Amino acid sequence: MSVSSYIMIMLVALICGLGLAAQDMNLYPLPADNPQVKSAASFLLSRQNADGGFGSSTGEESGLIPTCEAIMAMTALNENLSYQKQGNPLHYLLANHALLANLSNVEAQTGRFTVALAAAGVDPHNASGRDYAAILKSYSKPTGGIGKENYIWDDAWAIMGLAAAGESHSGPVSKAAQYLKGTQTSSGGWSWNGAPKGEDSDTTSIIICALMAAGENSSSEAIQNGLNYLRSEQNEDGGFSSLGSNAATDGWAILAIRAAGQNPREWKIGSADPVIHLLSLQGKDGSFWWKKDAQGMTFEWTANGILALAGGSLPVK
Repeated sequence: MSVSSYIMIMLVALICGLGLAAQDMNLYPLPADNPQVKSAASFLLSRQNADGGFGSSTGEESGLIPTCEAIMAMTALNENLSYQKQGNPLHYLLANHALLANLSNVEAQTGRFTVALAAAGVDPHNASGRDYAAILKSYSKPTGGIGKENYIWDDAWAIMGLAAAGESHSGPVSKAAQYLKGTQTSSGGWSWNGAPKGEDSDTTSIIICALMAAGENSSSEAIQNGLNYLRSEQNEDGGFSSLGSNAATDGWAILAIRAAGQNPREWKIGSADPVIHLLSLQGKDGSFWWKKDAQGMTFEWTANGILALAGGSLPVK
């Protein structure tokens, strides 16, 4: 082989390699075998107990909330529900359903619980004889709101729970969606208590997810204004603001962008985007920290991060 031929072959290989690298940098969703996704999944599984449920930290007893979060995340990766331990997380949920009554914001937690049941393949209308769709509907108020006054995360989770039960076009969902659109602020965002000011990126993101689950068109004024608000809260590092860029807000924003039919990797600020920023907050154990210098609720951020990075949705499909 001549020197010129060798050089040409190497140049072609280099160009192809650079092209692949560029593609990888813009890849979304991330596949289940992506090293950082696998590491995050391993972190979650390290918190599974023998009863099948999950605790938020090492040695912590199983709880409904972390178990729901784990089911949603791992289902997005098409993982078998038996996971690594003897117990099954779905069995844990069904056996401990009564604990829902002890949780604060029971309406929101029932919605999350219903999403997790559906993600695990259970019909929420008949989960060991209980109809969680009917329970969620019972929280509906004449105003269209669902659950507590001055708190709209429960409305969002209830909508997503009913959508997971196949009732995205039911009366309570339609009324709740209209109620939520009526609480949108002039900036396009939403505040956690439904107030006309005080909007934040986390609340705005979950409301976008809920409205899309309720059948809202992504081109609607409510969704477009919500996305515009999120863009106004995106920082130069690619992340989204809630006391500065953080993993919790990144995860919710990515889910909202995905729900609206857009690719979060295309939300660039320079070379940064929300996926790059979220991945930058992953620790050596696979968990996602709230910020680089603050752990926060790592189990929740990691579960939501997996769902976001893997191209998942709420409710989980």
